[in-house]
Amino acid sequence: MIPDNVWKSLFDPESVAVIGASNNPGSWGGRIMSNLLAPNNRPIYPVNPSSPEIMGQKSFASILDIQEPVDMAAIVVRAELVPNRLKECVQKKVNSALIISGGFRETGETGAAREKEILEIAREGNIRFIGPNTMGHMDTHTKLNTVNFVQGMPPGNVALIAQSGNMGARIIQNADRYGMSFSRFVCCGNEASIYLEDYLEYFASDPNTRVIALYIEGLRDARRFLKTAGKITRKKPIVVLKSGGTKSAARASRSHVGALTGADEVYSAAFKQAGVIRVKDDDELCDVVVALLNQPLPKGRKVGILTMGGGLGVVATESCENEGLEIPELERSTIEQLNELLPERWSHANPVDLVGSDVAHSPEIIKTLWILLKDKNLDALLSNAWIGRMHRLPRRGIERVSVDIDDTPDRSEREHAREFFQQVQKYGVPLFMVGGYPNSASDIAAYVTYHKEGFLIYPQPYRAARVIRHLVWYREYLESVNGN
Repeated sequence: MIPDNVWKSLFDPESVAVIGASNNPGSWGGRIMSNLLAPNNRPIYPVNPSSPEIMGQKSFASILDIQEPVDMAAIVVRAELVPNRLKECVQKKVNSALIISGGFRETGETGAAREKEILEIAREGNIRFIGPNTMGHMDTHTKLNTVNFVQGMPPGNVALIAQSGNMGARIIQNADRYGMSFSRFVCCGNEASIYLEDYLEYFASDPNTRVIALYIEGLRDARRFLKTAGKITRKKPIVVLKSGGTKSAARASRSHVGALTGADEVYSAAFKQAGVIRVKDDDELCDVVVALLNQPLPKGRKVGILTMGGGLGVVATESCENEGLEIPELERSTIEQLNELLPERWSHANPVDLVGSDVAHSPEIIKTLWILLKDKNLDALLSNAWIGRMHRLPRRGIERVSVDIDDTPDRSEREHAREFFQQVQKYGVPLFMVGGYPNSASDIAAYVTYHKEGFLIYPQPYRAARVIRHLVWYREYLESVNGN
C-alpha cells in the first residue's frame, strides 16, 4: 500500500527538482523544465553541474546543494548515473521520484541489474518512484506536467494509465481531436517501484476522474488488478486497450518494458468478469470514453435508425446486427406522427428512411429525431443523416462535399447542439450521429460544435454501432452485479 503522502508528492508536489535539467528546449530536461515552469505555482529547482542558470532559474550542481526541501525529483540523466542521483535524493529526504531515463530491464541483463540496484536504493531509503523508462506523468487539476508531448491541456475528467509512452501519446493526441482532456496521466515505464495496479487504485479515488482508460501490454499482478477493477467498475467505467496477444506481440512487449503477457482469451474473459470494457484500438477507446462521459447508458439492445437513403440504412442496420443489437418495429403512434411530418414515400418502418426528401436537408430532420426519442420500443438512436450545419452542405457532387463552407457555426447550430443534449438527457435515450458522407463527418465546425454537447459525428456506422454495443454490455454488467 502506497501512503497518501507519496501520491501527493507525485501528483501535487510542493516543489520539484529536475536532475538533468537543460536550456535546450528540444531535450528531455529542457521540455520537462519548460512544462513545470509554465504554471508557476510551485518552486522548480534545476540540477545540472554544467549550467549556472537554466531557463531563468538558478541551477544547482547537486540536489544536495538545494537548501529548501524538495518534495519530488524528476531524474533525466544517463542510466549509469541514475543510482548515484537516486542515492542523493534519499539523502535529501525527497518523498518521491520520477525516473525518465531508459537503459534498465528493457535492455537486457546489464540493465536489469541496474534496475535491481535502484530498487534496492529506493527500498532502503524509503522512496517510491515512477519508472524507470517512462515518458512522464501529469495532473491537469494540480497543474503538474512532466510529459514532453503535452503542453497546456485544460483540466479533464478521464484518467489514462499507459504501459507505453508512445501509445499514451497517440491516445492523448487522438483524444485531443475529440476535444477530450485528461484529469491524470502516467506512463508506467518498467514499474519497478510502483505497479499499474497501484495507479489504478489511486486514480479510482480521484474525484476529478469519471472514466479510467488503460493501455496494457501485460500485468504483473493480474489477480490484484481484476479484484481492484471489479470494485471500481461498479462506480466508474474502465476502458482497456490490451495488446501483446499474439506470440510476436508478446515477445515485443517483453523487450519493450519487460511486461508479463498471457493468453489473450484469458485476459478477455477476466476483463468481462471484472466489468472492464475492452477495445481494439485507440479510435475505439476514444469513441467509447466520450460516449461514457456524455451519453446515458442504453436500457436495452433495440436501436432506431434514421437515414437519408436506403443504402445507408441497410449498412447501418447490418452494422448494428453484427454487434448483436436489434432493429425493432416502431410504435404505431410514432409512425402516425412521422406521417404528419414526412412525405408519403418515407419508409414507414425502422430504419426511418427519408428517401432523399427535402426533410433530409432541412432543420425538419430535428423534429424527426425528437419523435423517435419518445418511442418506447427504442433504447438508442443512430442517425445516419446530415444534421445541423451538415444539412447546408453544397450539393455539387460527393467530391465537393464540405467545400466552400464558413468554418464558424451559426447560432441555430449551437442551439441545436444544446437541444440535442437536453432531449437525450430528458428521455434517457442515447443518440449517435454518423456523417452522411465520410468527409461530412470531418467538417471541423460541425464536429467541434456537437462534441461540446457530448455528440460525436462518427465517420462510419460500424463505429457508432460498436460503441452502442459496449454501452449496452456495461449496462447489463451493472444490472447483474447490482441485482437489478
